[in-house]
Amino acid sequence: MLRVIIAMIIASAATASGQVLIKKGMQTVGSLETYAPLAVLSYFGQALSNPYVILGTVCNGLFYFLLIASLSWADVTVAVPFTAIEYVFAAVLAVTILQEVVSPLRWIGIVLVVIGVALVSISGEPGTATGSIQG
Repeated sequence: MLRVIIAMIIASAATASGQVLIKKGMQTVGSLETYAPLAVLSYFGQALSNPYVILGTVCNGLFYFLLIASLSWADVTVAVPFTAIEYVFAAVLAVTILQEVVSPLRWIGIVLVVIGVALVSISGEPGTATGSIQG
């Protein structure tokens, strides 16, 4: 169970970092204002070549690799709820990097999510993946 917890904490930090980096990249690219086919292609070309967007996508890829590993070690109902820890990382990174304002009510919601994740994690049995296929 410890390796699932460690992997999912790193995965959640990676995906939150990825989302914040993509947001930062999209702030430099600007918003999509027209839907003409060539303008859309040009817009996404700019987005996909932005270094922040590229790095953010790599971080999101790391998340999926760690999620795959975690799903091989634990039940879906144990591993997947850990992804909710991303809310903590995302809020902290949004405040520090993007200078976003997070209201007290959002912080309370994030704390409730963390409490829920803790309840799910303590209910999982260490080292079991009941859905795994044994040869």
